[in-house]
Amino acid sequence: MNDNLKIFLFRGIPKGLISRIFGIIALIPLPAFLIDRIISWYIKKYGVNIEEAVIPANGFKNLNRFFTRELKDGVRKISKGKNDIVATTDSRVDQFGKLKKDTIIQAKGVDYSVRDLIPSKMAEKFIDGHFITLYLSPGDYHRIHTPVTGEIRGFFSIPGKLFTVQEFMVKGMKGLFAVNERLITYISTKKGDVAVCKIGAMNVGKISLSYDSAVTNGFFRRRREFFYEAGKAPSVKKGDEIGIFNLGSTVIILFAKGMIRFDRLRAGQKVRVGEKIGEFTGP
Repeated sequence: MNDNLKIFLFRGIPKGLISRIFGIIALIPLPAFLIDRIISWYIKKYGVNIEEAVIPANGFKNLNRFFTRELKDGVRKISKGKNDIVATTDSRVDQFGKLKKDTIIQAKGVDYSVRDLIPSKMAEKFIDGHFITLYLSPGDYHRIHTPVTGEIRGFFSIPGKLFTVQEFMVKGMKGLFAVNERLITYISTKKGDVAVCKIGAMNVGKISLSYDSAVTNGFFRRRREFFYEAGKAPSVKKGDEIGIFNLGSTVIILFAKGMIRFDRLRAGQKVRVGEKIGEFTGP
């Protein structure tokens, strides 16, 4: 099917309703023989390394428990260099580099504005900064970790569309990531500000935060930007868990101007949680 036709069809279907129904179904407890067959099919289909996962004593009771599985201690090593910045997710590097003023590259010949991605005065902190876009496949581990050590200043929950983030849509729909629902974590470090932007997508039942009860993709959604009071901001260490995709999607990390130097990454390469992707500039 032609990509333009696919995009046209996706614009017309009730993406939010379908995603919410999928989210409800994923929470329904299923008989062991059925859930085991579904999970076995999924593991084979998407190449899930189930040996790394923590499996509950009585198995996974529903699909959501499987999708949001934890990893065994020690299977991901967090890069220990003082200035190292690490991958937030097991994912594929799609795009990375420097912003041209407020412009972020979505795909070759397709871009969007950081002010649209973050419709807040916080967007100004990332003008002329750097970004990296990480895509999670259905088979990837779905928990999200902090790329840096610092304090969580707050978060921004933004209702939006739930277009698929498959490659044809990323390349064909301008501003996709600034249209879809998103949940942004603001992290303050000694070197500058970082924004971890978790992007919703079709059939992502919800995005949750590990340090707060805020979620997206509920039946009653509202835009909410929240900042912690002085002295009450949660502290995080590089590699700590900060959120969960209840399936898979995309993470965009923004860095303030001049604070990061990326490693020799390449578009399409796979990275894992805790792997070094760059380092802070300066002493």
